[in-house]
Amino acid sequence: MSKQSPSYPILLIPQSIKGKDYFPRLFTYEAESDIPIGASEVDFGFLLRYYFDSCIREQQQLLPSGHNRPFSTDFLFIEPLTGLHIDIEIDEPFAFSTGEPIHCVGDDDYRNKCFVEANFVVMRFAEEQIRSQPLRCMRFLANVVNQLTGNNNWKQQFSQVERITTIQQWTKSTASKLKKRDYRKQYLN
Repeated sequence: MSKQSPSYPILLIPQSIKGKDYFPRLFTYEAESDIPIGASEVDFGFLLRYYFDSCIREQQQLLPSGHNRPFSTDFLFIEPLTGLHIDIEIDEPFAFSTGEPIHCVGDDDYRNKCFVEANFVVMRFAEEQIRSQPLRCMRFLANVVNQLTGNNNWKQQFSQVERITTIQQWTKSTASKLKKRDYRKQYLN
């Protein structure tokens, strides 16, 4: 029997955070990344800043101890009362520039592991979700923050927003098929 692929949003919570230990470790902050961001991330970043204001940082470079190259976050949410850190990632099935499948099942496991070991929550959305369900993504983030910290400052404003619709994470084979269908153009237009 084959194992079913994970579904977006993907949420990874370190055990220590469940025990109310919010302090991140093993990472040092570098400068903001100069990696170009896509139009979807620009729009999503605007909404994140609108609703969560100064809790959002974009394109932060974080260097895990024992590594030579930093990881760059799409967005970093830092809850002001507890210091809870949430790495928010936007995953697309293939790169526009090369057509290469990316963020396939298993591709980000090591990166996720590094963040979880550093006591960061990892939250991954599919690009399609942030385009078609941006307020549902905001609700998901607000609910996770409330669940983990008890901070309900944002939860109420999304109480009338529907729950996010899940999307199955793609395999390399699925991502290649999506590329052939120009799938990203369908939801980016």
